[in-house]
Amino acid sequence: MRVRKRWFVSLGVLVLGGWFLYQENNVIETTAITIETERLPKAFDGYTVVQIADLHGKSFDPKQTKLLKKITQAQPDLIVMTGDLIDSRRNGEAAALTLMKQLTADYPVYFVTGNHEVRRNLTLLPKLEAIGVQILRNTAVPLEYNGANIALLGIDDPTTTRWSEGLQESDGTRKSLASAQETVDPSTFQLLLAHRPEYVPLYAERQIDLVLSGHAHGGQIRLPFTDGLYAPGQGFFPKRTAGQYTVDTTQLIVSRGLGNSLFPFRLFNRPEIVVITLKSQ
Repeated sequence: MRVRKRWFVSLGVLVLGGWFLYQENNVIETTAITIETERLPKAFDGYTVVQIADLHGKSFDPKQTKLLKKITQAQPDLIVMTGDLIDSRRNGEAAALTLMKQLTADYPVYFVTGNHEVRRNLTLLPKLEAIGVQILRNTAVPLEYNGANIALLGIDDPTTTRWSEGLQESDGTRKSLASAQETVDPSTFQLLLAHRPEYVPLYAERQIDLVLSGHAHGGQIRLPFTDGLYAPGQGFFPKRTAGQYTVDTTQLIVSRGLGNSLFPFRLFNRPEIVVITLKSQ
């Protein structure tokens, strides 16, 4: 009898543990953040941006319906993807393209590279362009809304310049930022898409107004009183893995992302989309 009881208890623990892990890695949360600034044109008051990040080729279901529903509920004016749409170890290209193709049918969609696209030799980029995704590679475009404009900038993941030109990652990031800002009037509100949050001092150095990043995966395992256990580029007990941060006059938003890479599980760190509402002071 005791053996049977222990067996049932063990089975129950396994079932509950499996259910918990499934929930932690497959239930998508929506994080709403409002950015208020006097630098934003009045016409952009209420402008809504949905940020997705670090999908890593994950399928939430065969047609990505759950994720699409979350995005649609936010009624975005703009959708941005801040890198690592695929995973260099297992690819996941089909799931990534399934999502992006449906998004471009209804919204303007912008993308910047992450390190996993670089590892795959950027072979995904022409496929994204073919379905209508607008790729920003160290450049800027004007965003028009209600007759006013702000600047949307995007830079490559710094591994691109490091590998191709032999630069340090920080030098590559500085070079990419300078290139992106070349045609931007300093008086214009600047929204930057950049995969890596650890370079926020460089973004602040260039006086970017708002930066959207990912890469940190929310610290993967979010223990109490920490910003996670580990993040690529920041190491153990990282400082910037999720939410909103300010450095000088630059505001940074870091998405926890949607998928996993080398470490296969999230704990206390569910996948998320970030909904940013811009408000003019």
